[in-house]
Amino acid sequence: MNRSGVVEMDGGEGAERSAPASLADLAYRRLEEAIVTLSLRPGAILTEAQMIGLVALGRTPVREALIRLAQQGLVEILPRKGIAITDINAIDVMAALDAREVLERLIASEAARRAGPGERIAILAKARAMRQAAEGGDVDAYMRLDKEFDALIAAAARSPYAVRAAEPLQALIRRAWYFFERQDDLVPAAGYHVALAQALASGQPEAALEACDALMRHLRAGLLATLGRE
Repeated sequence: MNRSGVVEMDGGEGAERSAPASLADLAYRRLEEAIVTLSLRPGAILTEAQMIGLVALGRTPVREALIRLAQQGLVEILPRKGIAITDINAIDVMAALDAREVLERLIASEAARRAGPGERIAILAKARAMRQAAEGGDVDAYMRLDKEFDALIAAAARSPYAVRAAEPLQALIRRAWYFFERQDDLVPAAGYHVALAQALASGQPEAALEACDALMRHLRAGLLATLGRE
């Protein structure tokens, strides 16, 4: 990536106006995916113009997306220098997993209680699509489905504060999964997601908690095993 550009994050025509939510959200999703999948490598420094070109959207939605990404720790805005893609380190990953485990238990139990029939069907269908992508070796499709799976459970949980706290942690763990090259884990991980989806579909909070714990243990064991080889 080009490290020589300069970005100005203040001022400029239209800077006081907010982008339509849909455009800002779209810019965020595109940039987050590029960061998580390592298309934007850890440590790279880009200009605002490069970010705009990457997502093919205007300056205002991109700036709003960058602010959100900075709040989540995925980028650092460097005045008059550029936007730095944050590095990945093992300590941060394991600390994020510690916090995520607590939040995921709350979200899973609430989703098991509160999900409607249509939501339960959608969650199970998404997990099965993850398994299909895993069996086909389609890493990027699997990770997009994983994000959508989390979003479905979050919506069913009706717990917005927990969800907002969990989202950046989920992104960090996905990013670590790519960084530490955990592609061999696709099929086993998909199985744990299907088990969680089945528990949620059954409407049994205790079963959902057990399945959630099993998935988190699997993630932790896989990351620890990978870190041990580094």
